[in-house]
Amino acid sequence: MLLNNKISTAPETDPALDQQQLFAIGLDHIRDLSRLLWTDHNLHDPGITILEVLCYALTDLAYRANFPIADLLATAESNAENMARQFFTPRQILPNRPLTANDYRKLLIDMPGIRNAWLLPAKQRYYADTLNGELLHDDPRIAHPARQGIHEITLQGLYRVLLELDGSVTTRSQCEEVCATAMQLLQTNRNLCEDFVTAGIVQDQYYTLCAELELADDADQNKVMAQLQFEVERYLSPPVVNHNLADMRVRRHADGSTYTVAEIFAGSPLQCGFIDDMELEQANLRSEIRLSDIISIVMDIAGVRAVRDILVNPLAPGNSPDDRATAPANKWCIAVPSGKRPRLSEQQGRLVCYKRGIPVLPDTVKFRNELQKLNDALEAKLNETNPEDLPIPQGRYRDAGSYHSFQQHFPVLYGLAEQGLPANADEQRKALALQLKGYLLLFDQAMANYCAQLANARELFSSDPAQMATYFTQRVDSFPDTARVYAEDVTANLLHDRIETAASARARRNRFLDHLLARVAEDFQHYLSIMQSAFGSGAESAIATKYAFLRDSPTLGAERALAYDHSLTAPDALWNSLNVSGLERRLARLLGIANFSRRNLGSVSYDLYTELDKTPGDEFRFRVKHPVTGKILLSSSMHYATPAAAHAERVLAIERAQHPEGYQRKVTIDDRHYFNIINPAEEVIARRIEYFATAEEMDTAID
Repeated sequence: MLLNNKISTAPETDPALDQQQLFAIGLDHIRDLSRLLWTDHNLHDPGITILEVLCYALTDLAYRANFPIADLLATAESNAENMARQFFTPRQILPNRPLTANDYRKLLIDMPGIRNAWLLPAKQRYYADTLNGELLHDDPRIAHPARQGIHEITLQGLYRVLLELDGSVTTRSQCEEVCATAMQLLQTNRNLCEDFVTAGIVQDQYYTLCAELELADDADQNKVMAQLQFEVERYLSPPVVNHNLADMRVRRHADGSTYTVAEIFAGSPLQCGFIDDMELEQANLRSEIRLSDIISIVMDIAGVRAVRDILVNPLAPGNSPDDRATAPANKWCIAVPSGKRPRLSEQQGRLVCYKRGIPVLPDTVKFRNELQKLNDALEAKLNETNPEDLPIPQGRYRDAGSYHSFQQHFPVLYGLAEQGLPANADEQRKALALQLKGYLLLFDQAMANYCAQLANARELFSSDPAQMATYFTQRVDSFPDTARVYAEDVTANLLHDRIETAASARARRNRFLDHLLARVAEDFQHYLSIMQSAFGSGAESAIATKYAFLRDSPTLGAERALAYDHSLTAPDALWNSLNVSGLERRLARLLGIANFSRRNLGSVSYDLYTELDKTPGDEFRFRVKHPVTGKILLSSSMHYATPAAAHAERVLAIERAQHPEGYQRKVTIDDRHYFNIINPAEEVIARRIEYFATAEEMDTAID
């Protein structure tokens, strides 16, 4: 027998937002814990009343927690500016320097004057003489065929670049300028272990098109012929069309899936907008021309009824009226020489149109005008600029931290609300009411802190180094007798200090920073373990390194494979410059090196001086100073007979200062902290003449 069950059409409610469900859950919990002692669960019981009001208050907290994240992060004032400081836009964080051949093609196509670009492998060979340990440019076996131990080596990662220029580049000097600018752009964006040999204009291979077409009676032969030449030219050398952001978000992959935001913004940020990778692949240099494709293109033109005859032949050697067309080996598949761009000859070829079997002649002027309109429209589309970005969600400030004591919602009988107790209430009744307020403050404080935590959600994910706190609190001042229930010295700062210690704040801040780093695909755990074991780096040092890395994450991520620009030869570009690879910049951030410029890393500011005392003869000491401020960081603990001995001890002191075991931490009798540098025999060889109030301050100075 089937049960008469049915599916409820009522939507399921979140228990956290339903006071009745919360009350039922709480009541079940009470029964589980105190079924032997507490049996009266009716509404008149004060405990049940407290549970009811508490569940009602909790639904408000759940409602606030369900605010959109943008609302929780919004601020009451200067919200747009604060959001911009808090987040990177997709165009800031997602693009990267070119990595693939398609990325480089997009970068070049975005240049003014360039319509298309191709990267072809450049073959460069060397010859390794394994017997003599030499690398030779020329094959020695040409002169000495019997020579042994010669191995041919072909370099990988070298490219020659071919450019197709647009109609704005007309003179030889303009062509040379575009090629030089393109080469400099490539060097500025060069990948590690890759290089570009040349950048030049692609050579054209011209073809003749001969066709006889049957047109519809109402067809305009001038428009048909212009459209035919335009479409066939696009087939032979497809243009790379740029799209705006709205277009890209509705475009689909071959499998039907739409592009993600990360896919749309991948590669270099372009001024022309966005280029579809599939369309870019279709705009590669052709290796063959299929006659069937051209027939299909012609038949799709409005006004064409039939193709009576059609033929495509290559011209040799150029595009002049005197050049002769040669019949291909296979008229259905015509080869295109490698590295050349197929073009349709305007000098040669023959197009004949018929209407009802009668030839119709085009008007040459009208034909060229129609063709020019099509080319101008395409050129305008190709030259559009659409450097678009997605806006940062602004959210709406909801004041999630505002809290009103749930004691105000109790029945008047309890004497907790603003009305208080009756005027004739005795001292015992007043004391009982005050005790209840103190008991309920435990719940009030937890819920108020919860609201404070929601209100400071933006601070939890802040990339501001000054923000260290991760727990947030507030006093509950919205019920009578607040001052009597709280201790006299309880302030908002004291509440926070009771909840979160400095060590806890550092540990939790590190975890929040790990979360932010994971969002940009970074994991610092292995790095921190190495830094801790090798240099004794503490939590504060890790936090500073993570903040610096996050601040530079758009650049560090975008330039992760970038090489330095070796085309720059000026002295200021070779040394003491920012002309460094992305890998060097990344390593500098990981190692906590603030200045990542190309410079000497080992320069240490120090001096040797002669000690002035009554001892006969010179005695020497050393000091290590901060290279910028000149502050003395380490001083020798003894004197030395010669400058060489003092110098050797200074080198040892600096080397030992880079390892945890090189430090001797001490405390004076009045609880002040200081440290010395010791050698492997645990003898003091240098000291810091400075005292610190706490061990944390001393560790900060060591870091």
